[in-house]
Amino acid sequence: MQYVDVHAHLESERFEQDLDGVLKRAKESGVQFVVNSGTSSERNRETLDLSKRYSMIKCAFGWYPVDNSPNNIDTEIKWIEKHKDDCLIIGEIGLDYQEDEEKNFESQKEMFRKMIRLGKKLDKPILIHSRKAENDAIEVLEQEKAEKVIMHCFNGNVNLIKRCVQNGWYFSVPAVITRLQHFQTLVGIVPIEQLLTETDAPYLAPIAGTRSEPKDVAVTVREIAKIKNLSGENVAKKILENCEKLFLTK
Repeated sequence: MQYVDVHAHLESERFEQDLDGVLKRAKESGVQFVVNSGTSSERNRETLDLSKRYSMIKCAFGWYPVDNSPNNIDTEIKWIEKHKDDCLIIGEIGLDYQEDEEKNFESQKEMFRKMIRLGKKLDKPILIHSRKAENDAIEVLEQEKAEKVIMHCFNGNVNLIKRCVQNGWYFSVPAVITRLQHFQTLVGIVPIEQLLTETDAPYLAPIAGTRSEPKDVAVTVREIAKIKNLSGENVAKKILENCEKLFLTK
């Protein structure tokens, strides 16, 4: 079977010693490509460097809602525009109300809007981080009339999941689905045509206390297959088709 990981952080220091092995295991398991998500100026450049070193890695250039200055975002947007042909996705971007101790939510929203508009300008899908801010993130996306949207690791309630489905947005499901009922419920609600697979590696591993790797998308596919009562082959094929529809074709 062929798999895809639409969201990982392989530039993490947790992969410094064995990235070659990580990608070898991914390839052997059937992973076709991994989209590595930048979260800052530094991480975006590291992501670009990884993509030049490993053909399996594709780029997403983003701007994390926390620990990023509103004063620097315009400069970063210009850099992303310059390197637009090097990336598949704008992300991760969004809102984070859990980590922002200063409650600087309006500043987050301002930066979020700028990145949404960049995605629309470049005709790129956007991958959304919405921790403890699911409703506000959806409202901003709707106000900006965003269409090519991937809700990453979405923890909103059932009504918010259905709202995103009605908007035609996608959900990327991590391998932690094996131990979190929420993602099992989400997969039961969302049509297969709007599902994608991610790892958020090195986070959200299927086994607590371990490091997630791109090969773990196979775990997610197996779980989706069980919930949807489909074969693993059909799920993997459909998710690859979803990826091609969303960001591999124009």
